[in-house]
Amino acid sequence: MKNSHQKSIGSPLAAPGFDAWMFIDWSAASVPSPSRPTANAIWIATQLSSRRKPVSNYCRTRHEACRLMREIFRQCLKAEKRLLVGIDIALGAPQGLPQALTQRNDADWRDVWKEIATQICDDEQNANNRFEVAANFNGRISPYQPGLNFRKATRSSTSLSSTAVGAISGESAHGIQGPYWGAPHARAGLLTPPYSPEFPFRTAGGILLARQRFVETLAPGTQETWKLCGIGSVGSQSLTGIARLEAFRQDPEFQPHVYIWPFETGWTVPDQRPLILFAEIWPGLLKQEVARQQALEPGRIRDELQVLAWCRWAQAMSRNQTLSSYLQPPQGLTESHQSSAVTTEGWILGVTNTKLA
Repeated sequence: MKNSHQKSIGSPLAAPGFDAWMFIDWSAASVPSPSRPTANAIWIATQLSSRRKPVSNYCRTRHEACRLMREIFRQCLKAEKRLLVGIDIALGAPQGLPQALTQRNDADWRDVWKEIATQICDDEQNANNRFEVAANFNGRISPYQPGLNFRKATRSSTSLSSTAVGAISGESAHGIQGPYWGAPHARAGLLTPPYSPEFPFRTAGGILLARQRFVETLAPGTQETWKLCGIGSVGSQSLTGIARLEAFRQDPEFQPHVYIWPFETGWTVPDQRPLILFAEIWPGLLKQEVARQQALEPGRIRDELQVLAWCRWAQAMSRNQTLSSYLQPPQGLTESHQSSAVTTEGWILGVTNTKLA
């Protein structure tokens, strides 16, 4: 399925598979992770040939992770490889967010990504303004009282404190706050509540935003896009991650080769070489394989084992020539859900009507 914003990708019937894989366990941490490898940090596993074993890397900051990604991307471009990059952030959001945020009926995922990339400030030591950006989005979406002195978060902002741009005092925040939630109590002045609002969330414009994307209803255990803090804070990971991926999309060095699945590809695989294809993953899909590996290597960090397991899965699927089939629409997915996945919600690689094979 194509839309007017998709790149030209050639014939899906002629599309070859992949010969290199990278899988990323992302983090939205506000400070560098410890020098000693630990959990809840960024782990990247890469396999540049089916004849090699996957290699894992521990990254203390997002800046360090993107530097490593850039180096590997350049290697793949030089060797004209087709690289699949899986990352555990939500690349999309529940249907209606682009329209609620922009007040344009024709808005799509691209507008959300542009807003995030424009507003997120994320320095080399992980200091970032993700809570302020979420507060800004809530202020534009929530049915709060008119006349508030609400300032837009911008990349030129230098302060990342709770009173930075995008913040608004609790006394001024009237009405329902959402859909983003989970601001820590230290950021209590933000227009983001510490607890979840009710869903579906009715915006100021009357749009109903669901708690979950449709694909998340098929994968029990996934966390919602709106959650900013706590275990599985997908919202924070997505805000910081999308800003970085958008930078790769706009970089002239990579732009001709980078695609976001299924937004820019539809339900197929681009027929070009070299290729860098980003896809959303959820580590929970391989939890049984990871559990088996943990039993064999009890001292290894689970996050590392997860990205390594994804490399092994991709290698196995490539060996039997079925990997590309996971980038096609799952059997029985309605035209409506296929369309919303391409324009707004995205999809999780491996989520089908059956268990991940």
